[in-house]
Amino acid sequence: MKGLRLVSCLAAAIVLAACGGGGAASAKVIKLGAILSITGAGGVYGPQSRDGMNLAVKQINASGGVNGATIKLTINDDASLQPQAQQLAQTLIQQEQDLALLGPTLSNSAVAAHPLAERLKTPILAVSTTGIHIVPDCNFPSTAPCQYVFRDSLGEQTAIPDNIQSYAADAHPKTGVLLVAQDDKFSSDGGLIVQNTVGQYGITLKKTIKFNKAEADLSPYVTQAVQLNPDVIFITSLGGIPAKIMTEARNQGWKGQFLGGNGFNTATVSKDAGASGKGARSASAWYLGNTFPSNAEFVTAFKAEYGHDPDQFAAQGYTAIKVLADAASRANLTFSDLAGDRDRLRAAMETVNIQTPLGPFQFTASHDVKQTVWIIAMDGNGGFTLVHEIKAS
Repeated sequence: MKGLRLVSCLAAAIVLAACGGGGAASAKVIKLGAILSITGAGGVYGPQSRDGMNLAVKQINASGGVNGATIKLTINDDASLQPQAQQLAQTLIQQEQDLALLGPTLSNSAVAAHPLAERLKTPILAVSTTGIHIVPDCNFPSTAPCQYVFRDSLGEQTAIPDNIQSYAADAHPKTGVLLVAQDDKFSSDGGLIVQNTVGQYGITLKKTIKFNKAEADLSPYVTQAVQLNPDVIFITSLGGIPAKIMTEARNQGWKGQFLGGNGFNTATVSKDAGASGKGARSASAWYLGNTFPSNAEFVTAFKAEYGHDPDQFAAQGYTAIKVLADAASRANLTFSDLAGDRDRLRAAMETVNIQTPLGPFQFTASHDVKQTVWIIAMDGNGGFTLVHEIKAS
């Protein structure tokens, strides 16, 4: 297995068996395993998720843990590769005997790891995957709902339509072109959602331009888009690609609006896009300046720990640990019956109702997220400004 297993530098931990002899509450450990893209195409998102998770674990353990049990979190790098994510999931569930998993970072990896966790009846919480068929239908095209898969990241089926509707109401664009990476699930799902949405808001999609994300030179595709002179260029891709497309389009003199999905929502992409990305809009699960008290506490603690502002992916990672800790505190864990404890945790997750940096947090009946949506725009300096706030329905 090529995956780099990075043991969290936190001394304490959460999970299923009493460590050593005695079995005192202080020796109980809740083991959690995160599968993240620390490297590879998702490497602009995974490290932020890791930092948010580690901060939450540190806080929980410092305040006495979960009913006296400590959380032990391991961070595992799948290098943004689907087979590696699947192998890690199997190792963490069967060999490491973790109580629950978090991740993977990318939807393309989740379609392999999530069905495995479902078959092995192990709770897994998606912290950044936003594609189609994540929850509740992780075994799509099977119609049987997945019981062990949850998500705290805002799905593109909500985010992209909200973003398009918001911009259409503000600026009334008439035409668009879609640039979509065709070789990963997140990007192609996003492209499909754009295609299915624009007509509802009076936007004619002049062309869908497909490319492969590994291509070194994207300028011919951008040229095709620019020559059509659309009001909007939609971009559904991940990693550093959106910033490259924005820069090339501006260099070619195009002055229209960029709209995108979750791939826009990290400071790394905003910084790389720079002035070329100023005004580029997306819908986000989180906004730095949101006024929820739990968010202010999180931002302050994160900056003290890491010396810089968090982003959406850090907030979702942090929230995921808080969600699992809350569920574990109510699950009546035995620390001797792993299969039973996994099922007890799963049931407790369904009734989570806590305050988080994302705002008041609950799961829907389909294990998806129910929360506020933030329409944000790149500020040209590596950050974001708030455009609209859409309350949870």
